[in-house]
Amino acid sequence: MKIEHLKLSEKDKLLSFLQTAYEDNPRMSDVDFWTWHFLETPYADAEKLPVWVAKSGETIAGQIAAIPVTVNVGGERQDAIWILDLIVSKDFRRQGLAKKLVKAAEEFCPLILGVNTNEQHAPKLLQSLGFVIVGKIPRFHKLLFAGNDIREIENLKPLREVVNLAFAPIRRKFKPNKNVRVIENFDESFDEFWKESKSQWACAVRREAKLLEWQFLRQPKKKFEVIGYFENGKLLGYAVLFFRKAGANGAIKKAAITDICYHPNNPKETIDALLQESLRIAIERRVGGLVVDVIDDLLEERLEKFGFWRVKNPLQLMVKSPEQQELLYNPKSWFLTRGDSDISIFEAPNL
Repeated sequence: MKIEHLKLSEKDKLLSFLQTAYEDNPRMSDVDFWTWHFLETPYADAEKLPVWVAKSGETIAGQIAAIPVTVNVGGERQDAIWILDLIVSKDFRRQGLAKKLVKAAEEFCPLILGVNTNEQHAPKLLQSLGFVIVGKIPRFHKLLFAGNDIREIENLKPLREVVNLAFAPIRRKFKPNKNVRVIENFDESFDEFWKESKSQWACAVRREAKLLEWQFLRQPKKKFEVIGYFENGKLLGYAVLFFRKAGANGAIKKAAITDICYHPNNPKETIDALLQESLRIAIERRVGGLVVDVIDDLLEERLEKFGFWRVKNPLQLMVKSPEQQELLYNPKSWFLTRGDSDISIFEAPNL
C-alpha cells in the first residue's frame, strides 16, 4: 500500500474509483467538473495537484482531494489548501489509510482548511490529527413564499398558494437601487476592492478577481448572478446569488446568497443595499426562501435586521496550522461565507 500524488495519466482511473465510491452523486466523477475543480482553479499546478491517492498495487483504494487557496492571516498572505474530499474504499478501511492521506497533505502545505459536519467520520479523524473545530457556521434563512419552500405542501397547488398569500404581509417590497447593478465579469476593480477591504478581518480567504471568476463564472452547469454596489463609480461591495432549478411545479424552492463582501467605507449602507436587492430579485421570482451561511459579526447583525432567522446548521469550520493559532483557531477572527467552502461547489446544478 502506498500514498502518492495523483499523476494526470491516472485521472481516468481516479474518476472510475469516484464513480464507484459515489454511486449516488455522479457529479463527483464528472470529467468536466473534475477538470474545472482541480486543473482550472487559478492557483493550480498541474504537475503537483493537492490530490493524493492510496494505492494497493495499481488499484486506487482512497483519495484526499483539495484545492489551493491563499488566505489573509494577520495582514500576511499565506498559502493554504482547502480539503474537499477524503474517502477510502470500503474494502480498504480500518488500515490507517485516511490518516496517511491527511499526513501527505500536511507535508505539502501545513495550513489546511475544511468544512465538515459531525454526521461525517472525517471530523473525529481530523481532530485526532490535531485539527481544531473553530466553530459552527451560522445559517440565516428568510421565508418569502413559504408554500414553495415547505416540502409537505410545495406540490399541492391550492394549499401552496394559500400559504404564499398568508405570507404576503411580511414580504417587504423593495425598489431597485440605482447604485446596485449587475456584474458581468470580475475585472481589476475587484482586486482593488479586496486590497482595500481585507484589513477588516484577521482571517479570510483572499477574494481576488481570478478566483471569483473561476468560482462563479466558469463552474460547469451552473449560473450564478452577481450584483455590485457602487458609489461615484467605485465598487464598495458585491453579492453572488444562486437560484436553484425550478421544480416540477415551476416553483423555485430556495436561493442562496453564496458570497457577499463589503468595503470598510459605509459598510452598513453597502450591506443593506445588497440585501435589499437580493431580496427584491428573490421575491420577484417567487422563491420559497433565501439562505445565507456566513461568519461575520456585521453581516450577521444586518441579516437579523432584515428578518433572517438563525436556523440549525451542521456545518463547521476546521483548521490546522502550526503557526498563528491564536488567530486561526478563533472564530471571531474569521470572515467566511458559503462561497469559501465546498457548499456552493457541491450544490446541484441549476442549468
